[in-house]
Amino acid sequence: MGVVFIGAAFIAGYCCWSILEANARREVLAEAGLMMDSALATRAYTANEILPLLEQRVWESFPPQSIPFYAATQNFMKLRERHPEYAYKEATLNPTNPRDRAADWEADIIQRFRNDATAQEVVGDRETPMGRSLYLARPIRTEHECAACHSTPAIAPPTLLARYGGDNGFGWQDNEIVGAQVVSVPFASATASAKRAALRSNDLEELVADLATELDAEADRRTFTERCRQGRG
Repeated sequence: MGVVFIGAAFIAGYCCWSILEANARREVLAEAGLMMDSALATRAYTANEILPLLEQRVWESFPPQSIPFYAATQNFMKLRERHPEYAYKEATLNPTNPRDRAADWEADIIQRFRNDATAQEVVGDRETPMGRSLYLARPIRTEHECAACHSTPAIAPPTLLARYGGDNGFGWQDNEIVGAQVVSVPFASATASAKRAALRSNDLEELVADLATELDAEADRRTFTERCRQGRG
């Protein structure tokens, strides 16, 4: 009977681990979604509140703080000071700022969005030099206001050209998918909470195993006692 209890406990533990890992993955991706929403909110605030205040200065000295892409990225860099395991990038196929240029795997994601304009989100994992990593990506689609800086160098602010040059970040079309917001997190972070929960589960398994052992021992004692009584009879 004890062996059955122990076997059942270990099977339950394995099933429990699978469930905990899946839950941990969902939780991490949900947090990544919230961080991405925060970046979107920063972009919207910059476009609606900050850019109008700096619009005239753009023609005198180019302030990158007026660019929604830049504002969202800088804001996330501050957030990383408290959540260093998360990484954020506004990966773009043809960016003005070279730091935003999409890596090969990010370019593949962007192409998926371009091939399927109805896709709103892509979730996946990939191998990195630091281990397996989860990612959440959403498309970046241009709006009419983007044309002022990204249509042709001829109409772009001269201060932008002075800062970044006239070779990159142009030729964008209205309502075109030009990039993707990507939040990445190491898979180890996704399983950390699952491991903590699993340790608590293991403690429970050990308790069950100890109880099963005690039940086996008690059953053996009763069997031995009963046989002794029968022998005396």
